[in-house]
Amino acid sequence: MNRLHLQVLHILVSEIASPGDQHSKSDLLSLSQSCRALREACLPILFSEVFWPHPNKNDEETGLHFFPESLWPYFKRFHLIWPDEWPDANPPLWGCKYYIGGDYHPRHLEAVTAALPKMPALNTLHLCCPFYPPNNLLDALTKCISLRRLHINDTPLYLSTMPKVPSNFRLEAISLVPVAEAVRVGEGPYDPKFAESAYYNREYRKRYKNDILARTAVKDLLFSLGHPNSLRYVQVSCDHCNLDTLAEHEWPALETLVLTGHAPRSPGNAELVDVIARMPNLRELRLLFAKIKSDAFRLLPVGGGESARHNHPHILSQLKYLAISNACELAGLLNHTSSLERLAICAVADLPNVPLAMSRSDVDHLLESIALGGCSKTLRRFRLIMEEKVQPELCQAITSLCPGLESLEVEICGYHDGKPVFPWREYADAFAKLQSLMELRVCIQFPEYDEADKFETWRNARKQCAEYLASQVPSLQQVGFEYRKRTGTHRFEDRWLDFEISRTEEKGLVLVEQKASWYPFPEVWSPIPITGA
Repeated sequence: MNRLHLQVLHILVSEIASPGDQHSKSDLLSLSQSCRALREACLPILFSEVFWPHPNKNDEETGLHFFPESLWPYFKRFHLIWPDEWPDANPPLWGCKYYIGGDYHPRHLEAVTAALPKMPALNTLHLCCPFYPPNNLLDALTKCISLRRLHINDTPLYLSTMPKVPSNFRLEAISLVPVAEAVRVGEGPYDPKFAESAYYNREYRKRYKNDILARTAVKDLLFSLGHPNSLRYVQVSCDHCNLDTLAEHEWPALETLVLTGHAPRSPGNAELVDVIARMPNLRELRLLFAKIKSDAFRLLPVGGGESARHNHPHILSQLKYLAISNACELAGLLNHTSSLERLAICAVADLPNVPLAMSRSDVDHLLESIALGGCSKTLRRFRLIMEEKVQPELCQAITSLCPGLESLEVEICGYHDGKPVFPWREYADAFAKLQSLMELRVCIQFPEYDEADKFETWRNARKQCAEYLASQVPSLQQVGFEYRKRTGTHRFEDRWLDFEISRTEEKGLVLVEQKASWYPFPEVWSPIPITGA
């Protein structure tokens, strides 16, 4: 009975909990103080995701405080995020700098290295540190046999020796993001820390950006710590890893490959098709390179035929999800992607630069490629960022070409209200062709309203349009429209105002405004709520 009682309590507590909601966490903290039974039911949820160190939890005698051992069994996601301002303090906080090289060496990491092997439920480890992770830390994480996901970002990498990896240590996902890789997709929201000058002025970022030592470390982490035989998800920057490196090994289990940074420019023999040929189970490919040159990165072998290693572009037909940035040459690529279900074409640039997206003529060529490649009948989700205003004629072209679409998002890179030229009916006529369309985001032009207007005229206009489209497209469950949001004195972002649609006999058509959302890089398919928005 006691076990059943705890299970019931845990279900009730789970209903209260909402991931990422601070109010929900505060409610759980209060609930956990009610009685012992509720405390035991709340603890696994309250401490499933934890962050360390805590700058305000320390004393001079013992240093930085760590979690008591009684809580370690509850940890599922552990974030070791070392404050990047600590090395710049004088003297450095919780660490020291050697005169030779001036590297920052943290203190009190022994608490983490001792605890990691004793976290039986730990699934995900996130490292974000302004120093080289010491070898004993990497050695400790290899002893955490429950670990399946490792994410290392904004952290310099250097391995004097590679820790011995036990045979029962099997990572399924690994992400390796270099120091100071700050990007922006379109003109939408991005991580707020990238807007602060302090982010770019930190000494360690200036020192370790483009650190050549990281390239060898990345290879060790990919092929030794995370083994190609077990990895199902890999995100790696091509600033540290080129196509030749990826083509060195077979990746029999890999399902998702995400390449970021900048397109590999170093001379090599491997082509993209040579890499995919080593990944028989690859279903999702994201090439989210930041554009820095006018010459686009070539994705197919010269001439569009076989590579020097005798791999043909037809191998691209195994892909179901494909995301491409404007740093890539699309010509001919989609001719071979006959099984695509999701396609995203994004504009990506290094911050503080503003991306330039596809022109209308580029979009026309894209649609021609979709038609030639045969994926027009299989596409279910299509996301497009372009540079020009969207006309009903373009919507007609997309819906005629891809009749099976369930989700469509067309975004202007740098949205501005202006005088509407086309009536809503023309857009509705285009979208009504899609009998399975459930989610729609489109940058329709609205009258020139200020988004901060106290009467919210801009918001009312979009809601009226949402109601009209919902009435004309019976399958729609969610609809959103773009608007321009001021986020600082001289800063703006493209945002979406989304409405959830429900239809009942009693109330008829009902629209509920949704929380503001964004795509945290490198996510391209499912937006999540913006914290604090």
